[in-house]
Amino acid sequence: MRRAGPQVRFLLPFALLIASLGMGCGKSREQSQALSFEQLPDTAGLSQGRAILTELEPVRMDGGAMRITGGADLPEGTRLQLSIKRPGERTTVAMAHVEVHDRRFESPPLMGEYGPLPQARYQFEVTARFTPDWQSASVLRATGDGKSLRGPGITRDRNGDAMFFLSKEAQR
Repeated sequence: MRRAGPQVRFLLPFALLIASLGMGCGKSREQSQALSFEQLPDTAGLSQGRAILTELEPVRMDGGAMRITGGADLPEGTRLQLSIKRPGERTTVAMAHVEVHDRRFESPPLMGEYGPLPQARYQFEVTARFTPDWQSASVLRATGDGKSLRGPGITRDRNGDAMFFLSKEAQR
C-alpha cells in the first residue's frame, strides 16, 4: 500500500477547512443577516433638574496637604469618591472616599505619592455609584437605586446602573 506524499499531507488540513467553510452556504440570506440590538434606557433627561453638587471647594492646608469640602443634595450616608488629577491626564494623584452628612462632605488631608501636591492646576472629580457595593441599603432605598435622581452629573454606567459624576478644574 502506498502512503500519501508530503504535498498531500500538507494540503489535507486546508482542504478540510475549505470544506467546513462551505457547509454554511445553504442558509437563507435572511437567516444569516438577522440582526438585533439591545434596548437601552433613554438617558436624555437624567441630567436635567436642580444641582446635586451644590458646592465643591479644594483648600490648601498648612503643610501643603489639600482638603476638598462641599455640599451635595444627597441622602445621609451617601458615599462619594473624590479624585484629584492633572488636567488632560487619566492618572489620579490623590483620592479619598467620603460620606455625605447633613448635605455636606469633607475629605481628609490629601497628599501625593511623594508628599504635598505641588501648586498647579488640577481636575477635582466627584463620583458616586448607586450599587450595593458602593451605597448602603438605606441610600439605595432613598434614591430608588439612584434611578430616581435627576440633575447635572446624573448618568448611567455601562451596566445601566445610576451614577453621579462631576468635575471642576482649579488652581491649587
